Amino acid sequence: MKMTNLLSHEVNQFILLPGSLVSESEITSDVLIDYYMEVLNDIYDCNVISPDKSLEKLELIKTIFDPDLKAAAMASLGGVHTFVGNYVKAFSSFQRAISICKNPEIKAFVYSEMSMLLRKLGYKKEALSILKVALNTTRNELLMWRIKTQIGLCHKYTDSNISIEILNESLRYYESTGNVVRIARIKRHLGSIYIHLRDFKNANRCFNEALNIAVDQSLINYQYDVMNDKAWMWIQQKNYEKAKSLYMELLQKNLSSYQMSLALENMGYIDYKSGNYHQAVKQYSQSLQLTTRYEMRDLVFEDYYYLGSSYEKLIEIGMADHFYSQGYIELQKEIDIGLRIIGFRKKLLYTYIEFLRMNQRIPHVDVKEKVFEFAMNKTLKEIREIFHKSLLNLHLERTRNAPELCKKLNIDTRTYFIYQKRLGLKRGAVQRTSSDVNPYFNEYVESLIPLTWREGNRKFENDLFSYLLAKYQNNKKKLAEVLGVSYGQVAQKTMS
Repeated sequence: MKMTNLLSHEVNQFILLPGSLVSESEITSDVLIDYYMEVLNDIYDCNVISPDKSLEKLELIKTIFDPDLKAAAMASLGGVHTFVGNYVKAFSSFQRAISICKNPEIKAFVYSEMSMLLRKLGYKKEALSILKVALNTTRNELLMWRIKTQIGLCHKYTDSNISIEILNESLRYYESTGNVVRIARIKRHLGSIYIHLRDFKNANRCFNEALNIAVDQSLINYQYDVMNDKAWMWIQQKNYEKAKSLYMELLQKNLSSYQMSLALENMGYIDYKSGNYHQAVKQYSQSLQLTTRYEMRDLVFEDYYYLGSSYEKLIEIGMADHFYSQGYIELQKEIDIGLRIIGFRKKLLYTYIEFLRMNQRIPHVDVKEKVFEFAMNKTLKEIREIFHKSLLNLHLERTRNAPELCKKLNIDTRTYFIYQKRLGLKRGAVQRTSSDVNPYFNEYVESLIPLTWREGNRKFENDLFSYLLAKYQNNKKKLAEVLGVSYGQVAQKTMS
């Protein structure tokens, strides 16, 4: 049976949509390697392919000639893109995997991975159909039980009792084989279902048992995932202080980008629910840097929604409009290809429509104008001092010591201490600058946090001179006079 015969007309239309395919270089860019490795380990554990045929080096995927190996790699990438909500790339990966694989076991694995994509998009019937085909295709016992577990997850929020029954059946199998990693995973899934049922006693039990296994087996990343789940359980119980304490502990760990973003978002959610909107903005802004950089689209719409909503609560209508509109621009890319709009995508869309209805008379805010208005009538030396102090203050807040800060910025300690002395910076007593009255500038500086010192300064000065040159009607001589620099310096900075 062909894959397309299993899908509803709506899903089938999306998969076959012209232009929906992306290149392999795009598919493999910025993929979250920790989760790619997790999916690969599933393939190895099920003996679908042997570990000696390693697919761990992403850059080698484009050079693989064996169709089944390539299909396995593409299925793994599809699983990662599904996990972070980049559904266009996920569909593209699975489509490519299905079109080239020959081995029925790998085909069953591809189907099982694609079922999670359909499940996340709300196509439960189609997901179950694919899983049934996968179950009939494979003769691999471990892969069969992996598929049965996924069937249980399909019922997770629609019929929790069926889900618990199937997951417990899988749990008994893995207990009989002594597969502790699978046992921990299923207990974590059960914990999430019990949260949904508001059975916090059983949820806590499952998470503790999963956490104990993760600690015993030195599964560090999995340990962090379970800690996040426990903290989320406490949020559902409105025990915000306990949850916040655990998230603060987590943020000191060496988290993956996804784990970091999730912890920041949940911290932001606590602040939002507690009415601490300024603090919520800070958490969601940090998360947005990660979710945009690594294309974690399930999380990015949550960031845009809560940033817009927090600024709306603070009656910062221009900033609210900025984040709602940026989120909508990203959402429009998915609307245009007919992707189903669910979760925070749907919430952002309806909230933005209502926001526009309520604020029809508010003029559009030119964000670039707001970011750099502080620079008018200041010398370049004064502007740089404000920028450097703002940027270094942010880094001081987010690093433990000078060596860590220097490593992050890719500068030597001598350079940092020169700036520290010149700007009067002091760890633990962050000095605010006059630019802090401008939230637009603060957001701009936040966006530069992932860059090195050289990269950040280059981008800032390029944007600054572009803005000022327009303000002075392209009069470079006048601009040089205002900034207190030579004409040659302005000409160099404004070369196109």
